[in-house]
Amino acid sequence: MRLLHTSVVGDDETDDLGHMNVRFYMLRVEAANARLMDEFGLGTAALAERGQALVRVDSYCKYNREQFPGATLQVLGGVLDAADDGLKMYWEVRNPAQDAHAASFILDFALQDLATRSRQPLRDDALHRAQNAQTPLPEYGAPRSLSLDPPRLDVSLAEITARVGDGGRSMMGGLMERQIEPEFCDAHGYLRPGEDIMLGPKQRAALMETRAAVGPQAQMSATGIRYGWAWMETRAMVFETPRAGEVLRSIGADIALGQKTRQSRRWIFNETTGRMAGADDMVGICLDLDARKAIVIPPEVREDLVRVFVPEFA
Repeated sequence: MRLLHTSVVGDDETDDLGHMNVRFYMLRVEAANARLMDEFGLGTAALAERGQALVRVDSYCKYNREQFPGATLQVLGGVLDAADDGLKMYWEVRNPAQDAHAASFILDFALQDLATRSRQPLRDDALHRAQNAQTPLPEYGAPRSLSLDPPRLDVSLAEITARVGDGGRSMMGGLMERQIEPEFCDAHGYLRPGEDIMLGPKQRAALMETRAAVGPQAQMSATGIRYGWAWMETRAMVFETPRAGEVLRSIGADIALGQKTRQSRRWIFNETTGRMAGADDMVGICLDLDARKAIVIPPEVREDLVRVFVPEFA
């Protein structure tokens, strides 16, 4: 693996749980990945000249150790697999002072034609460079709880809402709607590569109006324990790219429930096409925010979680 990015955690990257928020890990990985893609001849500018883009269609992330302001973090990685029409990448974020990895990422990229969003073959020179940068997946970087198998696609928004209502108690609960804004689309009318299909700026701003901080929120159990849901693993999948004016509706519910953990999924449906556009998975662990350790889910909390527990939709 190669070291491709080094940075220091800033105070502004801390969320309500007191540690660096998960989205800032991905920002570091994206910077390292962009540098390597440039070396392969697959950088954003070079591909745009050919009417193409390398689109991230599957993103698995595992978080292993909390990081706090002032920590120096390194990003190392390489290519797990190089196919004719895409790349599977492995990245890890390490804290050299701890001599341990803080997070690991398995990312799938598809080379797409911007005009049609159909998959395209990699040029021979780019494929050769990527194959020469291959690295094995370390055992500690493999998924812990989440499966990387394809999810069920034969479920509908109506079926899920009939079972869980708005799914409000899920980590990804709440019915959400988004009409794809033209200003966030490319010249062909598709949502630009890199844009979040679930949350646009308007939806993100609306969420922030009701929240005091970025990320998971601190809560209090019936016995006075201050706890929160710390994200341990996440996966974001994109099945089709929406176009300007199309309406997306999404809902979340829990599909797995353990003694200390829960797995939530948010399904994103394109109302215009009638198909599932994407799905996001999240595994959270119940964290005692003062002892900084995992705890058994409080009984009164588990009672609420059972109401949005739908393993049959996994």
